[in-house]
Amino acid sequence: MTEFWMELQAVDSYQVKASGILTGADRKIITMLYQPLMGAECLALYQTLFTEVEENRLWSKAHSHVQLLNMLDISLKALFEARLKLEGLGLLKSYVKTENDTRFYIYEILPPLSPEKFFSDGLLNIYLYSKIGNAQFQRLRRFFSDDAIETTTYSEITRSFQDVFEPFKGGTIATIDKTNQTLMDKTKPKEIEFDDASFDFNLFISLLSPSMISRDKITKEVRQTILKLHGIYQVSEKDMPSYLYRALDANGDIDIVFLRKIVREGYSIENGTPPKLQMKQEMPDVEEQKEVLNDEEALQVYLESITPFQLLVDISDGAVPAETDLRVVEEVMNQQNLPVPVMNVLIEYVMLRLDRKLAKNYMMTIAAHWKRKNVKTAKEAMDLAWQEHEKYKRLQEEPATAKKSNYNRNYQKTTRKEILPDWFDKESVPPADNKMTDKEKQTLEEQVREIKERLNKR
Repeated sequence: MTEFWMELQAVDSYQVKASGILTGADRKIITMLYQPLMGAECLALYQTLFTEVEENRLWSKAHSHVQLLNMLDISLKALFEARLKLEGLGLLKSYVKTENDTRFYIYEILPPLSPEKFFSDGLLNIYLYSKIGNAQFQRLRRFFSDDAIETTTYSEITRSFQDVFEPFKGGTIATIDKTNQTLMDKTKPKEIEFDDASFDFNLFISLLSPSMISRDKITKEVRQTILKLHGIYQVSEKDMPSYLYRALDANGDIDIVFLRKIVREGYSIENGTPPKLQMKQEMPDVEEQKEVLNDEEALQVYLESITPFQLLVDISDGAVPAETDLRVVEEVMNQQNLPVPVMNVLIEYVMLRLDRKLAKNYMMTIAAHWKRKNVKTAKEAMDLAWQEHEKYKRLQEEPATAKKSNYNRNYQKTTRKEILPDWFDKESVPPADNKMTDKEKQTLEEQVREIKERLNKR
């Protein structure tokens, strides 16, 4: 699967589109019904995106994702996963276009389902019940419902427009000019629909007995119910017909409510616990990574999976990075539009060369060079950084022609493992430079140990 950093970078720009009007009742629905399913980070992202659109406006101003990350105080990976959850729950639509290697996103905020739609959805209500339990589920139902009042004994006396107002008798007729502007409107919530990618509907139909259920009984609503039940309870094509037979009413129609009930009961009897809502795993298991990755690959995975902010925190032993360092990193990223993994390699390379300091002009020069070289991944940046490091060593340590020829022979024997930064592997700490003190060597070894400990925890 695609890694999150290949689909989203902190420097990517975005705009928010408000799809209609979000009312106070909608906010209650999202907080009380959707938040248990998606978590607090998703709720914060949804509300933050919506508040970026000014009152009585449909579009926000353009920003980079850096601002969103700082606002929410979360990592790029957490932001990406929160976005996916909002999309999956029908609360967000995402659009992207790419121009000159720069990505632009549009995030369209969608209203939630009404309480009536939510509690009869057959998908979200089941996962909510599983998450919060029966007592809390019933409390929420009572919160969003009210006692019905008998109205059959009343007669409607509502007047029509023609009964109230006089007909038009001339005067100025308003002319409406065509513009590119869009007026605010109340948008219909997006109901979650399943496709049949994992359910063979042709096989299922072939297994139905025509004498029991005619094909016209499989309406669009029934079809979606079947797909949802398959997605939630993993009911197979072979088992689904028996449930439909049991759900037939006296008229031969499929009772959808009863169908959901018997499938749910069958699942509970077989499994004991209701189904849980879980995200698909994007990355291989951490234990599997530890078995197959060497040091170089482990460092590459590390640099590809964190934000520059978290990298600075890790390098600083958990301390909050200085505001000046953050401004330097943000300015370099924005001006040169470097991918996050490439920026991470640049930070480590500069800190290694400048005794753990960040120099804006120096970083900008290297970033511009890497941009011209079209560096896109952490591996490409690590390779280029190693080449530059070797050139620097050649100039500093081998000025004489005789030494240079010896160096070339040795350089050809250099193993691929030397691509790692000196501080990452203590065996590769350069002892040849007499300027390094014992204290500096000890510091480098401590950095090696810390990085390896962080990799083991990931």
